[in-house]
Amino acid sequence: MPPYSPLLAVASGVMEFAAAVFALLSPGRKRILLPTALLLLLLAGYQFAEVAVCASPEVTLFSRLAYFDITWLPPLSLLLMTRLVAPRPKGLSLLYVPWFAAAGLFAVWIFAAGGGPDKSVCEMVIARYSSPRPFEIAYGSYFQSGLTVLLFGTTAALGGASDPVLRKHLAGLQAGALGFILPSLAVRIAFREMEGTLPSVMCHFALVLAVFLVLLVLRERRYDAARLR
Repeated sequence: MPPYSPLLAVASGVMEFAAAVFALLSPGRKRILLPTALLLLLLAGYQFAEVAVCASPEVTLFSRLAYFDITWLPPLSLLLMTRLVAPRPKGLSLLYVPWFAAAGLFAVWIFAAGGGPDKSVCEMVIARYSSPRPFEIAYGSYFQSGLTVLLFGTTAALGGASDPVLRKHLAGLQAGALGFILPSLAVRIAFREMEGTLPSVMCHFALVLAVFLVLLVLRERRYDAARLR
């Protein structure tokens, strides 16, 4: 395989970081824009972490930092989803709490309890991680369950959304999630020998999610401008 090239990760990270700053500085409903910006920062953070991982594969700290970064993607995505639901059913605002609690536990497991990846190999634009089996199963279950709830949650919320702007936000969040989940799974199925590459593949395809999040920010800016007229 050709040697790892950091160009894709660096370019993606710079674009996602710029998008996060754009979201933070944009006018609109901060309860929506803040988690959007944080999601973009996490996506950018993984790209830069992967560059560090592949520059020094023997340093396990970088691999653990990469996992720590993406650990917060499911709860933040669910937080954003709940803030896009209107009217909001009683109790929905707490939907993301179990995933935030689990993310905190995984953060401890990754750094303090010897969990997380203990080996990494980089080829072309993909980082391949090797983790202890118990951690891999638990982490995969946590991450995939969060994405599953996100997809079904946005579908349910779309059915009851009365605000046309929020409905478009929800549709964009769902499309962005599907835009990186489905291609990542297709690559993983097609290339079964690429064991341990799913976090890397998903985060590269997550540029699709970043595009939909930027569209959300632009829509919020238009909404805010129209509201102030």
